[in-house]
Amino acid sequence: MSHIATRRVAALGSAALAASLLLTATPAHAGTQPGKHTFRMSAPSYKKTDANGTFTGQVNMAGTVGRPATMAWSFRTSPTVQAMATGKMTCKAGHMQLPYHDSHSNVAVDYFWHSSVKDNRRNKDYTLWGNCTFRVKVGGRTGTANLGFNFRYSLFDGISASGAARDQLTPESSEGDEFASDLSITYDS
Repeated sequence: MSHIATRRVAALGSAALAASLLLTATPAHAGTQPGKHTFRMSAPSYKKTDANGTFTGQVNMAGTVGRPATMAWSFRTSPTVQAMATGKMTCKAGHMQLPYHDSHSNVAVDYFWHSSVKDNRRNKDYTLWGNCTFRVKVGGRTGTANLGFNFRYSLFDGISASGAARDQLTPESSEGDEFASDLSITYDS
């Protein structure tokens, strides 16, 4: 658990401590060298489930050789997160490298959020981010939850000469921490 998450848990008090520990994932900024997922012809999809929900991504690698590709993605909150929600959520997504955005207001907390990011090129590093806010009740206390995630990825088609070195797993592209989510709760006074 990161230092920031530890301080957050300490501030929550004993009533919400167990729920907070269960729901606190590695923050997006944790770690010294974030990994990324590389979509390949042999592995065109990705799925990761953590305490906050399930994220998926997929790219039609074979159908887009030599052209920019679309990365379709989805996110659904976990049953534990859904159980603490007392109202609808508002979600926004964006991209650090591409002109992409998506937003949904007043949707159910169990909403199957899905969208597509166009114009992904081979051998480039990308980061997709998403954030949802919603009202919660935990241990008798009400507040506002802020659930954020990010997904770091690239595409490799196995054909581009410049991508041969990128196809190797290196510290910069190690698999395992390519997706991260973080849930924080601000309790009412």
